[in-house]
Amino acid sequence: MHRRAQRGIALVTAVLIVAIAVAVAAQISFAHQLWFRQMENVQDRGATDWLRRGALHWASVALIEDATKGKIDHLGEPWALGLPTLPVEGGSISASIVDAQSRLNLNSVWGNDLSSLANLQVLRRLLEVLKLDPTLANALADWIDSDSEARAGGAEDIDYLVLSPPYRAANRLLASVDELRLVRGFDAETTAALLPFVTVLPVVTSNINVNTAPPEVLAALVPGLELAAASAIADGRDGHPIADLPDFQKRLPQGVGMPKNGASVSSDYFLVTLDTSIGRHQRRSEALLARTNGGKSTNLVWERAQALIAPTDDQFE
Repeated sequence: MHRRAQRGIALVTAVLIVAIAVAVAAQISFAHQLWFRQMENVQDRGATDWLRRGALHWASVALIEDATKGKIDHLGEPWALGLPTLPVEGGSISASIVDAQSRLNLNSVWGNDLSSLANLQVLRRLLEVLKLDPTLANALADWIDSDSEARAGGAEDIDYLVLSPPYRAANRLLASVDELRLVRGFDAETTAALLPFVTVLPVVTSNINVNTAPPEVLAALVPGLELAAASAIADGRDGHPIADLPDFQKRLPQGVGMPKNGASVSSDYFLVTLDTSIGRHQRRSEALLARTNGGKSTNLVWERAQALIAPTDDQFE
């Protein structure tokens, strides 16, 4: 009986030793798999970074080469066609270039000078074209300008300090379009509606390229230009880009005059969107390139990661 008990204890002990050994082996195997996955992720991320740099270099070269071929920028040029989705080992990459000056620069409404006030009117007309509240333009101007006097329908520190959490008006140029979400009245839906038609440049330039601007921006830029007529002008640019401002005047309907300033047929700022995917690592980023030195070089103004899924109002509450 005693020997049988000893054999039972030995058997249980052996089973426990085997179970512990199996658990340790499983833990070691899991740790190795985790480490291997982490190394794969690091390698994939490094590879996508190199792809991104290569795509930015392509965009820079395309813009520099374009500058040597003429003084106007239009949607029929190679840079506007973008880089199609290209397969690479383990993934893919695509890139597209958008003329940043096809959009209204929100920072151009920053002051109280004649140019800023004219740009403020352009923003109001754009909001009207998009069937949004035109008084939102004053709220944005108050957010940017340096004074504390609220315009009609605008907002200053006193309006933001009562919020939870409280904060102050920026009183400086916008850093990105996303900053609109801090301005009173600009909810996610309004910001999303504006996004294709506005941009934020590091300067207060107001020049809009009439060769690349969508109909909504053309209608906002030119007082009295109806959206239908703006769409006809935009359609007419296919194969026949606008050569200069007198040419643009000829394409306007009878009785509609050119804006005093703000119109151009060339651009210096371009937005580059990059989509890279290798293994499990996916990334979308956007960069702003400035063409400088008479088009002989480009500067990277900024580069930012972009969300693969658009944010909703709930994410800001």
